[in-house]
Amino acid sequence: MKDENELVSPDELVLRLIWRDFFIPESAQVVRERAFLPRKDEADGISVFRAACLDRPERALDAMAPEKRGKYAVAQLAVADLTRLGLTVRPARIDAVPGHAVLPELNFTAWQGERQRWKDVVLELIALAERGIIRLPTEGRP
Repeated sequence: MKDENELVSPDELVLRLIWRDFFIPESAQVVRERAFLPRKDEADGISVFRAACLDRPERALDAMAPEKRGKYAVAQLAVADLTRLGLTVRPARIDAVPGHAVLPELNFTAWQGERQRWKDVVLELIALAERGIIRLPTEGRP
């Protein structure tokens, strides 16, 4: 496993947790836009987890409360693809899980200021995520 303090390399993969309401397998667009929109509390960028820092991808779910872990899908994204979209992956350590990182360009302030620019990036992220789903939610939508 890679040390979470090491710089992120272009050959790495990151994991994005997708809330069950933003993941609809029976739809033409499986992953919804909201899965990649920054929330107000994401001023430093949306969260991802570096796969190389985890012993197994599902370990990223440990960042969530135990009762919520089954309500997430997990998508794997290549750092090289994120770089192509003008995004960077910056380590942002948390205690719960090693390898937490953020995409600093995709933060709440940037989204509010340049929605059209970021909407195009989010659409690309959706396409990447749909091809990279590695875990489905184990608990369905309400």
